[in-house]
Amino acid sequence: MLSDQVKNTTLHLSVIIPAKNEEKFIGDCLENLLYSLKSWGGSYEIFLVDNGSTDTTIDIAASRGCKIIEAPGATISRLRNIGGERAKGDIFVFLDADCLVAPEWASLCLKKFDDQQIAIVGTRAVSSSEDATWVERSWTQLMVSSSIRQGFVDWIGTSNLFIRKDVFRVIGGFDEDLQTAEDVNLCYRVAAEGFLIFLDKRVDTIHLRESKTLKELFRREYWRGKDSLRSFVANGFPLKEMLSIIVPAINLFALMAFVLLILVRSWFLGVPVIIIMLIPLLLFVRKRLRINKIFEIGRCYLIAFVYIFSRSCALAIEILVYKRD
Repeated sequence: MLSDQVKNTTLHLSVIIPAKNEEKFIGDCLENLLYSLKSWGGSYEIFLVDNGSTDTTIDIAASRGCKIIEAPGATISRLRNIGGERAKGDIFVFLDADCLVAPEWASLCLKKFDDQQIAIVGTRAVSSSEDATWVERSWTQLMVSSSIRQGFVDWIGTSNLFIRKDVFRVIGGFDEDLQTAEDVNLCYRVAAEGFLIFLDKRVDTIHLRESKTLKELFRREYWRGKDSLRSFVANGFPLKEMLSIIVPAINLFALMAFVLLILVRSWFLGVPVIIIMLIPLLLFVRKRLRINKIFEIGRCYLIAFVYIFSRSCALAIEILVYKRD
């Protein structure tokens, strides 16, 4: 793998890390980041954009040489944009404070920018294999390892995302009206300008805050799904993202029908139940899940069920908000 790396040290890199009370993770995050940047060998700057931390996050970041920007009360999109306004690099890198990058991460990703059509590069974010719960392992198995996404893709998450400065500035950065799904929206706007997005699967980024229980998984995916409909509309109703709206919508209607049929004591109660039970299997097909052990299939089914249920709940709330607006 190291032989594939070409150290394009003519680039100047600006790393932007939004954070709030990340003292548990920020030290390890920066240690891995600095090792990867020094292995690359080029010039860089690191910004920590702090959203009102009350712990030692700022002190830890400052001791590692980070430039500190304080922006209490800002949304995650605003935090990243603030960093982008101050950054001087040719390439901006948005990195989450709870992520650990690989030693080869910077060199491998930056090499892709030799292709002038590529505007965004990133790697997969996976849970740590150490002390992982069955929920974390099954999530990775279903949503990451089995994913067909490789090479050129439609979007990359902001857990670790490289983007050309000029492209970022031209499109106006992240949409600050979005609380979530801002990464999807950013990538679609970049693609609309004729640029490509590349997912490098030669190395992975470790996400230290993956959901360890089904309850945590529900809360996380409910949060992530809060702006799905708004993002879908803002992105121009892309066909590739339609399933992310249609599937939760069908599940939501089935849940509503289930409750209604219980109230009227209808014999047709089994119809929405069957729909609700079958919908998670769509994720198996979409992700081309390949597992042989029955208990692993059962665990992945539970993950898929909670994922879709949480997104359905988020969609219901978002529809109500739209009606009020």
